[in-house]
Amino acid sequence: YGSDIAEMENIYDFEKVLQQSMLRTIKTLRESFKNHDIIQFFIIKNDYHNLKVIVKGSILGTEVNEYFSQLGEVSPEEIKKYAEGDTGAVIPDSLKKSYNKAMEIYETTRDPQQVDFVLDQALFEEMAKIVESTRAPFLKEYLTALSDLTNIKTMVRLRKIDGDVRTLDSALVTGGSLPKEFFKEKFSGSIQDLVEALDSANYYQVVDEGLTEWESTGSPSVFEKLIDNYMISLARRGLYKPFGSETVIGYLAARENELKLLRIIMVGKINGISSDMIRERLRDVYV
Repeated sequence: YGSDIAEMENIYDFEKVLQQSMLRTIKTLRESFKNHDIIQFFIIKNDYHNLKVIVKGSILGTEVNEYFSQLGEVSPEEIKKYAEGDTGAVIPDSLKKSYNKAMEIYETTRDPQQVDFVLDQALFEEMAKIVESTRAPFLKEYLTALSDLTNIKTMVRLRKIDGDVRTLDSALVTGGSLPKEFFKEKFSGSIQDLVEALDSANYYQVVDEGLTEWESTGSPSVFEKLIDNYMISLARRGLYKPFGSETVIGYLAARENELKLLRIIMVGKINGISSDMIRERLRDVYV
């Protein structure tokens, strides 16, 4: 992507440049690796990002094309066609079902947060199906950690805004090692109780340091950074394996992280943020 950035005519085009670079990576992996499910596992979140954008655009009656990601399995334009009533739109039944459910829940609750919950759950359900079909232990371990840490973050965030257990139940995603009952039991307890209950988890240090900092500062940013770093460290292990699913997972995670770092830098520069503050926001560089 270095040459792409060098040839960029307008700094505000950086997102398009980053997506073009990632598209080339995905294309190369598809051509050289037969198991496309592994690739889909990492890019399906972009389909659900587009679905969220389209649902919220439908709710607000606004144009949303500029917020689309081109890195998903499905053309965002096709998803939009379906949302506009085109029954001939070429999208998977899973996305149709997710869109319909999201719109239905909004009509019932008028709560955009519930839309996010529904689509996040649908995303993790699809990721869990991919893990089950591939039977790749490495991928299962990755999803388990991601689901657990996502649910921990969700639970703590809901506590901070005085949410209730009913809302928590609708917000938790599938695929983790911690059952819903665990989160319901810990919801009304102290953060220290939650941390101690996870003392045998591989990600204990992430939870201990991250939640302590969140309690101290009122900001989840350190916890989110530690989650990113932990997930990167999991993926990094794949690069030390002979070429196979672990290697592909490691490489895709590496490329995603590189683009995330570049995005942080570019947005920071555009907004006049100091170099020191940008450096603080950067995740671990993946090598």
